[in-house]
Amino acid sequence: MHVETGDRLVVTGRGHAEGGYVCRVLSAWGPRGMPPYVVLRYDTGQEELLVLDPDVTIGVLAHASV
Repeated sequence: MHVETGDRLVVTGRGHAEGGYVCRVLSAWGPRGMPPYVVLRYDTGQEELLVLDPDVTIGVLAHASV
């Protein structure tokens, strides 16, 4: 999955009891926009490191405006 700084993501999965959350990508640590991502969660206002695992589904909600 390729994302850019500013993209909005929706994150869901078994590890998210609240049903998921929306976040904004602050940076991508992997090569060419690959994970892990540093994101800002809109529901908590916290920055966190988002690492992909088999129980997590990530979708691009909106790409950053150019």
